[in-house]
Amino acid sequence: MSRSTRKLPRAFVRTAAVIALSTGVAVPVVVTAPAAHAAVSSVTTTVDGKLAVGLPSNAIWVKASVLASTQPDAAVLLEDEQLADDGSNTWTSREALKLPDGTAFGNYPVRVDYRLPGGTLQQQTIGTFAYLKRAKVATVAFDRTSTDLNNPVTVLSGTATTFDPSTGTTGPARQGMPVQVRVKVDREWPTKPVTLEYRPEVDAQGKFSVNVAPEGRITGGEAYLETGVTDTVAHPAAALPSVWAEKTKVRIQADSDKRRVHKGQAFTVKGRVEKLTNEGWKPYADAPVLSSLSAPWYWDSYAKTPLGTGKSAADGSFSYTAKATFSGELYTYVRPSAHVPSDAADTGAIAVPEKITLGSPAYSIDAFGTVTASARVYGADCSGESVAFQYSPDGRTWYNMTGVTAGHYTTNECRVSLQTEGYVRGYYRFFHIESDRFVAASAAPKFLSRYLTRFVGHKYSTTRPKINGSMTVSGTVQRQVNGKWIAHPGAKVMVLVKPKGQDQWYWSVKGKTNSKGVYSLKAPVYSDGTWAAVTEPMNGYFYSETKDTYIDAR
Repeated sequence: MSRSTRKLPRAFVRTAAVIALSTGVAVPVVVTAPAAHAAVSSVTTTVDGKLAVGLPSNAIWVKASVLASTQPDAAVLLEDEQLADDGSNTWTSREALKLPDGTAFGNYPVRVDYRLPGGTLQQQTIGTFAYLKRAKVATVAFDRTSTDLNNPVTVLSGTATTFDPSTGTTGPARQGMPVQVRVKVDREWPTKPVTLEYRPEVDAQGKFSVNVAPEGRITGGEAYLETGVTDTVAHPAAALPSVWAEKTKVRIQADSDKRRVHKGQAFTVKGRVEKLTNEGWKPYADAPVLSSLSAPWYWDSYAKTPLGTGKSAADGSFSYTAKATFSGELYTYVRPSAHVPSDAADTGAIAVPEKITLGSPAYSIDAFGTVTASARVYGADCSGESVAFQYSPDGRTWYNMTGVTAGHYTTNECRVSLQTEGYVRGYYRFFHIESDRFVAASAAPKFLSRYLTRFVGHKYSTTRPKINGSMTVSGTVQRQVNGKWIAHPGAKVMVLVKPKGQDQWYWSVKGKTNSKGVYSLKAPVYSDGTWAAVTEPMNGYFYSETKDTYIDAR
């Protein structure tokens, strides 16, 4: 078989054309099919309008062609064989590409011709070249390196430019083009990072500026253009510099006009605040002062909801109304910020008594004048709280008789109970005097009374009775009604005897008075002893007794 008619394997069939260069060297320029594993990984456009081809750095020859369209016979708008390798498998044009005059801005397909060591000429059509104007924030800076109490605002200014690849020139960005600014700030009260956003516009000279009140330390951020048109693309954001926040020492003195208030009751906080300057301590005007139940170095619910706030006057003085809902330490301070430290506060206390009720009262007075009383204290934990027991002769004017300590707090209540010597008649009640813990509270009062009784004309029929004999014990029992002593009919009388040499009393005889309050009882006598008569307990009457009488039996 002749060489001209020999058939080659299908995998090796290629069609190539050569052109004679001016030097007379033949170079293959067209390959109809790509290699089995295409070497070009990407085609992109850099931010400055250059063409970048992802291709192994060891390529022997590279050419990029920008095509007018994706059609097979599309015209070549530009060819570039001067791509430079960056050593990281990327070949980039040396300058921003300029397409022929009159070419519309847009995205154009790219064809890459290349040859790798030991390989043949290959061709790939991949990616696009973005032939667009390129706008960017060229410069950006703050007007100060730190903020302080007297200069809390810093000005961010910058310039914006647009590169036009059709002319190869750079000028001011279009007037009115928005600049998206994001300023990152670390704040200390509360401690958290925040991002402040601004949107200034570019002026006719391509400049922009915005006032930034960070209230913290600026840690960075970014600024980029929003082009808003299809023929212009924005560069990546420009980084913002950091701005430190300087602190100023302050000192404060404060006092409240009340130490104890009811829930929601207003009280006044007054004081003075100063700041440390190069000339020493000076009044701090317009200082944001607040009072809370939490120290400024804590950020909790109490600090988030201050009891009251105000601003200092030119001389540093302040006065404002505050309200508290429960007790605690009262902290008054300048609101901490990036420029005011959180270590200066004046401390006091405010008491807001909790509500309690005294219920289920029970009162009684016995024949000996002992008052027994009990009640329950409902509400907050009242363990160990002191409760007074009071007496009133008329139900209007009350006198403290004694006090009692509330028992343990169980099942939402504390119990109080006592016994004390009472009065003939009058009102009794439990009463809690207002304290820092609890408001004043009163149990329902109760009127208690008994009739006073007494023995009149008590006597013995003989002072020398016979042993195993008897004697008559007689007299009258009276009761007091409306200040007058009258007969006490039906009174129970008991005659008692304490035999000689013993300490124990024994009853000898019992009886009742007649309609005139008179009693006459026959008592047996067994030995020498001490004798007396007493009234037995009766509802509504106090106990009474006679004097002791020693009788020598014979």
